[in-house]
Amino acid sequence: MLRTFRIGDLPTFYALMTEEFPDEGRIYGWNAEPFARVIRKFQRPPYRFVLGFLNAIGKPVFRFFVLEVDGEYAASAIESFGTHMAYVSSVVVAPKFRRRGLARRLLAACHDAAAKRREKFVVLDVIDTNASAIALYDSLGYRPVGHDAHFARMSLADVAAPSAPGPVRPFQRNDAPALAAIARTYVPPARQEVHPVAESEFGVPEAVVQALDSQTAAWVVDRGAGPVGWVRASVSPVMRAGHLTAPVLAPAASADDTATLLATALDWTRNAGASRAVSQVIDENTRAAAALRAAGFEVAYGSRTLAWPTGVG
Repeated sequence: MLRTFRIGDLPTFYALMTEEFPDEGRIYGWNAEPFARVIRKFQRPPYRFVLGFLNAIGKPVFRFFVLEVDGEYAASAIESFGTHMAYVSSVVVAPKFRRRGLARRLLAACHDAAAKRREKFVVLDVIDTNASAIALYDSLGYRPVGHDAHFARMSLADVAAPSAPGPVRPFQRNDAPALAAIARTYVPPARQEVHPVAESEFGVPEAVVQALDSQTAAWVVDRGAGPVGWVRASVSPVMRAGHLTAPVLAPAASADDTATLLATALDWTRNAGASRAVSQVIDENTRAAAALRAAGFEVAYGSRTLAWPTGVG
């Protein structure tokens, strides 16, 4: 039986996520009770009312699909919706229910929901070592869009705050157009077709911050002629790792200025309570990868971004 997630599913879902995604869990460090608290929040007013209303008018923000077999939680997937694509994550099948076509059924439900939302693509990421999942997605017609490196700095104990801010200042909303233009210079056409670089990506809606019990801040490098570098840091009690959105860096951002930018973000991340930091960077963003390595990050694993066209014009 295909249904939506229920709060009683939480222990099974958390167990599956931690057991079946060990590489991700190792660097992110999930915290069980804060994780449960955030999930429960969506079951309460006003979130439940708003999400229910959006579902009723055919514009859901996300769908959390669960497949039951003989009354047991057997598989699940989460699908979120944007303006151009639907993104599928946390596709998991319990070991005792594998090889029964449950992942195909879940993805079919995701494809149908995306088409109803008039999304052009369904997109997902899969870790490089998950050969069986890659084979499944290939058989369903998913095509490669790009490849990402997942960076981790497993300790922030030695992070030192920059002695002076230099050209680094807080991000302002009017910085977004210049930053989007920089990002478009290295994001390849295949990826932009599926996920166009948008100015809105440089901000985070307050509702999202509150829903995840998180904190976030962003900074730019600006020597007076507009931003040439940017990074956002986010921390949530759900995980021990703080998250740095992939830095956006123009050639004009010097190594020293970039180092100050990342030191500012890492110092904030540590002070906000995270013990480590992670960042996901597309392979083409070579300046960001070099800056993260210089700041003490190492590549933990790689993943592929795949897309399935819905056929919606």
